[in-house]
This record gives sequence, structure tokens and C-alpha cells, in this order.
Amino acid sequence: MDSFKVRTSIYKKLLLSFVGIITALILVVSSMLYYNYNSSSISMLKDMKADILSKTSYSAVYMDTIARKFCQSLSLNNPIIAFANSNDEDILNISTAIRTLSALAIPNTYIHSAYVYNKKIDTIISTPSDTFYSSSDFFDKEIIKMLNRPLNSKIPTLYPIPRKVANPEGANKKFANVYTYVLFDTNDNRENFNNAIVLNVDADWLRMTISSIDTKMNNEGNELLVVNESGITISHSSPDMFMKNISDQDYIQSILSSEEASGTFFDDIDHKKNVISYVSSENLGWTFLSITPYDSVFASVQRNRTITIVFCLVVLLLGLFYAYLASKKLYRPIGVLTNGIKQRLNPESRMDTNMDEVGFLTSAFNGIIDKTTYLENMKRNSAPLLKNEFLIKILNGHIVLPNGKPAATGKEFNIDLDFNDVVFLYILKIDFYKDFVEKYNEIDRSLYKYAIANIAKDVTSEYFVNEVIDTAPDQLVVMANIDELLENPNMIYDSFHVIVAKVQSYAQQHLNISLSGTLGYRIESPEQIKPIYEQTRNLSMYRIQYGHCSIITPDILKKVDNGHFKFPTSKEKQLIDSLKLGSGNAAKETYKDIIKTIERSSYDNIVTSIIYLFFSIYNSLNQIVAEAPSKFNDISLDFLHKVTAFETLEEIEETFFELIDDIILLKDGTKDRRKNEIVNQVIEYIHEHYPDKNLSLNSCAEFLSLSSVYLGKLFKNAAGKSVAEYITTIRMEKIKHDLENSSMPINDILEKCGIEKSNYFYTSFKKYFGFSLTEYRLKVSKIKDE
Repeated sequence: MDSFKVRTSIYKKLLLSFVGIITALILVVSSMLYYNYNSSSISMLKDMKADILSKTSYSAVYMDTIARKFCQSLSLNNPIIAFANSNDEDILNISTAIRTLSALAIPNTYIHSAYVYNKKIDTIISTPSDTFYSSSDFFDKEIIKMLNRPLNSKIPTLYPIPRKVANPEGANKKFANVYTYVLFDTNDNRENFNNAIVLNVDADWLRMTISSIDTKMNNEGNELLVVNESGITISHSSPDMFMKNISDQDYIQSILSSEEASGTFFDDIDHKKNVISYVSSENLGWTFLSITPYDSVFASVQRNRTITIVFCLVVLLLGLFYAYLASKKLYRPIGVLTNGIKQRLNPESRMDTNMDEVGFLTSAFNGIIDKTTYLENMKRNSAPLLKNEFLIKILNGHIVLPNGKPAATGKEFNIDLDFNDVVFLYILKIDFYKDFVEKYNEIDRSLYKYAIANIAKDVTSEYFVNEVIDTAPDQLVVMANIDELLENPNMIYDSFHVIVAKVQSYAQQHLNISLSGTLGYRIESPEQIKPIYEQTRNLSMYRIQYGHCSIITPDILKKVDNGHFKFPTSKEKQLIDSLKLGSGNAAKETYKDIIKTIERSSYDNIVTSIIYLFFSIYNSLNQIVAEAPSKFNDISLDFLHKVTAFETLEEIEETFFELIDDIILLKDGTKDRRKNEIVNQVIEYIHEHYPDKNLSLNSCAEFLSLSSVYLGKLFKNAAGKSVAEYITTIRMEKIKHDLENSSMPINDILEKCGIEKSNYFYTSFKKYFGFSLTEYRLKVSKIKDE
């Protein structure tokens, strides 16, 4: 054997293989990187511009809505109506209408001006000049012409008319850009109207609103503009473009002639490529456009392409260099490996010495393959697990079975099911799964699920060929061929209802485990497996309504209210108010009313409403219970922990009632502390202000910002005496102290203690101490003399 020739042949193959693989890999990766980056940039730009234009359209519709409502509110305002329908120039009537119009218009920053025109007396009141004019003297001549157009030229009612309006004398600008709304007192908008309301919305208000939506609108050549159906610019980042006709532009013609309500395309404007996005508004008939220079958007893409090419060239050169080194080094172990194998072989089993390295190693590895075959036989012993994993991948769409080819796969995994025939799918869920996990360890749970799977397979096998798939910790999926029922499809659900009921009965009887079943849909081709499995899995979520041990069919979806879902916010407020009042029973009844309202909605709406209701209560805790956020963490965390394991509405109700009870207990404890704090504050206040002759229950209540009736009852219950009695007690004790420890005159002592001399006081003093005031002073003096 010529070892040199063999060595050279293998080396060349290695080198060429490495070079080819590295070159192909670099080309594919670089192309994919550039394509994906370019595609994602375009997609991101489209989404961003669509979002901005949608918000812009919403701003315009919002302006239109509030302008319409403002005009309609003026038409219902009594002073405005009185002026608009008057038959003579009553100065008092006109002045009242002007003040009313000004008061209504000033707070609304979007309003440039507003007029009310009484045609009968040819008088117009106006803001912001806040005066009245005749039509001949009125500064806005254009609106007078519009209002008095001939019969064949109608003015659209409550529709924004873009125009440049003349400002009153003395204004900073001669003209202003506005959208004018006109409301007649008649429906035909003809010359027989008696009065009209005119509202001029400041076009700059809409322009600034649009500018605030896209902060980059004035940067890098970006533009946002609005055109009407005639191609007239009615809003632009530059006020000078207002009312400019740009319908001759190619991109405007393309947009106006398009049947699509929105879109994005590329076009040349002034010999420069731009990205143009647009959204049309059906309400206003306006089109909102965004124009972005192509270079400003895709400069990073071009830069990334250059960097990618340079990087790939560098990587390619390095790859070729290392391919050369690797080829040399890889051959060396081949020779060492060959010599090592030859030395280990017995003389009887040594192969032909004339065989080259590759042939020799091939023969040696045949023995390894034989051993591998033995290992594969051992692997087949774990076929059930591999089979289950394979079926799970089919369900999840990770493996797509082409029509006509699942038979080979079935033989490999010993699958009885024929996916070319019609298949029916149903799901079994373990009820009370949380208790199931707490009761059994992982091994026991696996054994129980294996037992349930055997029951399901045996029961279903009495009727159909089937396979049982373990898809989730609490779920099994059964798929069965139903060819024999194709002629009578109505029997499918009846048959499987019987099957699932038997499985439930056997599982309860022999395993003491409750199961819920969900009957799915017919699967007529392998492509339908994943979507129908997902539909059935979503359908199984309705166990939350139908409870444990239920059998759910697609018919229940007919009972689901698919209309516009609206959460009962009034009931939500009623529940929170009940908690504020400390009425747990009322809160629970309100909760039941809420559940009755939402229980016929979709599963997503039910769960979302439950979570929303919890967070609504949580966010209102600082109003329900003082210091609640710090003390409610344990309660809220416990609730959130439970909500993930909810299976039925009954479980949710039980958990919610526990939450309400916890809040009531927390509220009661806080209420007692607050009462004690109030009583202590009253006592402290009385000790500090007892010299004040005006000290009373009312002054204490005013100090604490409480009702005097509430404070009096609270203090009486806590202290055993009224506030007035307690004030008297403190003052009597102070008088006694001063009589015993000072020689101050009695009048000064009384003044110091906030007492006014009266027969009532002297009677009270004698009743309190058993002596009159003078007798007590003499008694104290006598004791001191002794």
C-alpha cells in the first residue's frame, strides 16, 4: 500500500470539505442576516407608522366629536336659544348670550372662535371679541356668504370645513387656519333658517396634537399631513401649507385612487425616495399621511450590509486558514487510530494489510454498528415513552404527517391509529388537581395517570381504534378512528358521551379520582390535528362554568354570549362600597350578582373579570381599610397563589368569600384602633385647652374634623362619660389643685380654669366635692394653719 498517496487523498478531501462547508455557511448566514434585518426594519417601520397614523386619525375624530357636541350643547343652552330665537334686539338678552358663549368657549383651548347668528334681526354674537355685529359689519365675511348661499349650494351640517378665517381687528394675525362647523335650526340647510351656530376649531390645535404623537415628525425630513378627498392639505407640520392643493402629486393620486383604507409604499418625491404610509378616515373623509425619507430609515440597513460583508470576509479568511490547519491535524489522528486498532486486534482477526486507512476503519466500525444495533433493541423497550412524545409533537404541530405516509411511522412506534382516516379527539382532565398533587408523590401520580390512560384506552377500544396521549400533568388526550360512524354523524357525540361517562365512572369507582371530559371535533386530515386540538383544549377551560365531573361538548359555545362584553362596573362599585361599610354579607351578595352577569361570557372574559375585580378591590384598600397595603400583602399573595389553580366558579366564589372575610376582619381591627386614637386625641386636647371658656364637644369635633354627634357617642362609649362631663371633671380637679396649692383669689382660679361664675357652677362644685367653694377654701386654709 502506498501510504503517501492515501494520505494525500484523505487530506485533500478534508480540506475541500472544510472550505466548501465554511464558504456555503458564511454565504447563507450573511444572506439570511441581511434579509431578516431588512425585512424586520420594513415591518417595524410599517407597524410604527400605522400606529402613529391610527392615533392621528383618532385625534381628528376626537376633535370632530367634541366640536359636534359643543355645537349641540350651544343649541340646547337657554341664553343662547333665547338670543337665537328673539325677534328684536334686546340688549340684555344679547349681553347674557355673549357672556354665556364666552364662558363656554374660553375653557376649550381647541376653539378659535364661535358665532351665533340670528337671521331675523341680522345680528351675530362672537367670541373672542365678545360683542355683537350686524352681518354687514361682521369681520368674517366668508361665513356670511356661506350662510346665505343659494338653495342649490348646501353647507354640510356639523362637518369640518377647512378655511382661513379673518381675525377681528387688533388681533396678532390677520387670518387664522380653522375647521368650521355649522349647525342650523332647520334640517334642510336652506335659506329658510332662522338662526345658525358656527364653531371655528383652531387648526393649529390639531396640528400640535398630531405633532405630539410623533416626536420625530420634524426630524430627519419626516412629515405628517392630512388631506381631504380633493387632495387639499388640511393639516401639515408647516402652517403655511394649510389649504394647499397637492392633488397633482403622484403619491396623492395613488392614495386617493386606492380602494384600500390604509397602506405603505415607496415613491419618489422631488427625486428622492420616500416611505409613504397612509390611513383613511371614513367618518371625516380625510386621509392621514406620513412621509419619511428612505435614507433616514434604511441607512442603518445599508451600514449593516457593509459591516456584514466585511465581517463575513474576515470570518471566511479565518475559516480557510483554520480549515487548512484542521485538515492537517485531523489526518494525524487517523493514522494513530489505525495503528492503534491494528495493534489491538488478534493475529487471527487482523484485516488485510493492503487495505487503506478508510477501508480499514470502515471494517472496524462495522463491529461498532453491530453493537449499536444491540443498543437500539434495548431502546425499543422504551417505545411507549417515545411513542407518547411523538404523538405530542403531532398534536402540537411540531411534526406534520403528509397524507399517505403515517403508516411507516405507525409501524416504528406501534401506533394503532390511522391518521388517513377520520379521527375524533376528546380530552380528560383530572379534577381537584391541587389536592391530587398534595395527596400523592410524583411516582404515584404517574401510576394513577397510567391507570386512567389504560381505562380510557380499554373503554374506547370497545367501540373504536384509539391512542391515549399524556399531554399535561392533569390532562390526557384520546384520539380515535370513527370511519364506521361517517354515515350518521349525529351519533358521534352520543357515542363518545357514553364512552367518557364510562371512563369517569370507572376512574371514580376504582381509583377514587374525578375526571372532566371534553368532546372535540372530527379531524378529516392530518393538517387539522393541531388547530382542532387547540380548539378542544380551549373548550375544556369551560369546566370553570360546568364544574367537576362534567362532559363538555361544542354545543355549550352556543350558550356563550359572544356579544360585546361589558363588565358590570356599577356592581363593582357597590361591592367596594359594601366593604367600606364593613358589610361582608352585602359584598358577597354583590359578588354573586357580578358572577351571574359574566358567567355566560367566554372563558377569557370570566377569568379576566375575576382578576380585574380582585385588583380593583386591592387598589381600593387604602379607602376600605387604613394601613391596608402593608397588612394586606399576605392576604393578596394567598389569593393570587390560589387563582392559578381555580377549576370551577364554586372554587373561585369560595376563595373570594375568604378574601372578603379577611378584609372585614382587617377592617374591624383597624376601626377599633382608630376609635382609641380619636378618644386619646380628645382627652389630650381637653387637657391642653381646659382654660378656654369656649371648650366644648363642638370645638373638639371641629378640631378633629368629625361630626359632633359621632364624636359624642364614640367618647361616651369609650370613656363612660360625655365630653362635657369630662371637661367639667378636669376643670374641677384643676380648681381643687389650685385651691390646695396656691393663695390665688377664687375669681382668678376660676378664670384660669375657664369657669364663668354662675349659680350652676357653685351648685356643681358643691355636688362634686360636698362643700361650697368658700367652705372648701376655708377648710384648706384651716388644714394649712394646723
